[in-house]
Amino acid sequence: MLFDLEADPFELNDLADDPACASVLLRFRQRMDAHIRQTVDLGFFLPPTRREGILYDRVRSEPYPLETLWAVAGKAGRATSADLPVLLAALADLHPDIRFWGCVGMAQAALAGIQTEAPVDLLALVDDPDPYVAAEAAYAAICLGETERGLHRLFHPAREEDRKIGYSLVEVLAMDPQRRDCLRTYVPQLWEEAGSLPRVRNEDAGLMARGILVDLGEMDIRDMYGPEAYESGLKLNRGRRPMVPLPR
Repeated sequence: MLFDLEADPFELNDLADDPACASVLLRFRQRMDAHIRQTVDLGFFLPPTRREGILYDRVRSEPYPLETLWAVAGKAGRATSADLPVLLAALADLHPDIRFWGCVGMAQAALAGIQTEAPVDLLALVDDPDPYVAAEAAYAAICLGETERGLHRLFHPAREEDRKIGYSLVEVLAMDPQRRDCLRTYVPQLWEEAGSLPRVRNEDAGLMARGILVDLGEMDIRDMYGPEAYESGLKLNRGRRPMVPLPR
């Protein structure tokens, strides 16, 4: 995204696709790419990788292909037809973090209309042992026409504790007017899980199911958190003085 903060301080008009701003966007991207490498930015690793000891020590002691990770992640968010060979190669990489960004790139390529069929390597990743890779591959597969295969993976994770990972991509689909209708057959399952799964914290799967139902127009947003959360909010805020002056 690119915004003119002087003319558009609330960042409402994205200029990233404006040809008149192409040189500015390219300059900012080049500066960002250079900064990532200068600071040895490790923000592109998945949570499972981060839990395997101290990440900074690992990437210095092991021959990890950081440059490949940075290159694939950089291309994933702005995929062009020239980037497809790199993204396709990433799908077969030994490292799950690189596979993940390859899947992100495939989804972006699908949305941009430069990739129209799901590669074999992408479909294989729908069953990847890493839940983040599997969920992102499922989303990319849906964007590339493999709707049922992708949805089945997002709604039926290998482990119940990974359900919220898939549901984060279901939320993306629910907010997409062109794709949300593919979720209608799963509405009964969402209603069941909205009532049976934990729904107190924002990352709880039950609350995520409720948010998806709200996005689909199946649940009133006032019912999203339920009476327990409402009462908890009253207790938290009871006794607080009014904000004066009120924010505008």
